[in-house]
Amino acid sequence: MFSFLVIDTERVWRGGQDQLLALLRGLRQRKHQVHLICQPHTLLGTRADESGICVHPLAIRSEIGPHSFLSLISVLRRVRPGILAFNTPKAILIGTLAAKFAPVGAKIIFRRVNFPLHNNFFSRFKYTWGIDRIIAISESIRLQLQMCGIPAALINTIYEGMDLSLYPPPIEPKHRTAHDPVVIGTVAHLSREKGLNYLIQAASLIPDVHNRMRFVIVGDGKCLPELKELCQRKGLQDIFHFAGFHSSTFSFMQSFDIFVLPSLSEGLSSAILEAMSASLPIIATKVGGIPELVKDGDNGLLVAPADPAALAFAIQHLTDKPEESTRMGQRGRERIEGQFTIERKILETEQLCCNLLHRSRPDYV
Repeated sequence: MFSFLVIDTERVWRGGQDQLLALLRGLRQRKHQVHLICQPHTLLGTRADESGICVHPLAIRSEIGPHSFLSLISVLRRVRPGILAFNTPKAILIGTLAAKFAPVGAKIIFRRVNFPLHNNFFSRFKYTWGIDRIIAISESIRLQLQMCGIPAALINTIYEGMDLSLYPPPIEPKHRTAHDPVVIGTVAHLSREKGLNYLIQAASLIPDVHNRMRFVIVGDGKCLPELKELCQRKGLQDIFHFAGFHSSTFSFMQSFDIFVLPSLSEGLSSAILEAMSASLPIIATKVGGIPELVKDGDNGLLVAPADPAALAFAIQHLTDKPEESTRMGQRGRERIEGQFTIERKILETEQLCCNLLHRSRPDYV
């Protein structure tokens, strides 16, 4: 058994926080000592505390602030973690520096985004200095890190996973009459890299879209006003519903017929994992780690990014072929059951941590 302390500096709840909490719960269930440093008054901190995880609220506003630095050293000295993990980039430098003044077994980074590192010495230094391993959540991220100069031996790929006990398979197929509109849904943080403006543009290209389809966008973010304004300009405000942020989205997934995510960049996509768990067919873009989840023609359709015409064609195709759509949804669920479970993710992470400690600091195991 080992102690596991992770630092997350985000104030919002996104897929990375959801996946982190599932991992922490799993490690705790396997009798490891689990600690979380996070911003005060966040949903992540509240849910972790409710799960019995030891939470240390700490406002980390910059990569190196004197007050945060000293407070972090104090926490590290009390906890003496076998594994110190960084779930967000802002935590890496300050956490690595603090670990020079406190006992720590090994240090790991969870890399969840597919953006390249800044092309400078500082970025490469931050991701390698004193770091024992980087966990990439997709092969796409692993390759991106290597292209940015991170040694291959420093990187392991461990895919995200779903707790399927929270996503019971549908007892029977949805019953929808020929007159019922098809519900096209997505769950995303409303930022530019999610490409949701292309979804609105695609809808405007579909003949008779007002009678045939309804679109639901679950999430919040800085792009919300411009997305609503684009709907107004395209005359689509009556068929697009902006549902806002919801920390639990499975009920929305159950109401969707097709899940669409037109991202311009994506590390892996927790939303797609959830949609596959809900037996939904996926329409998404060929970017980042998405092709590692969605096999074109098998459990969904893949299109080029920033291509409204291709997106519109894919939506029409699955709308017109409900049997194929249902089959794709079933195949997606099977892929989750076979390759993307939370149990697999927990065991692979646990094994990696044990290997690091046995090799470098056996006294921490």
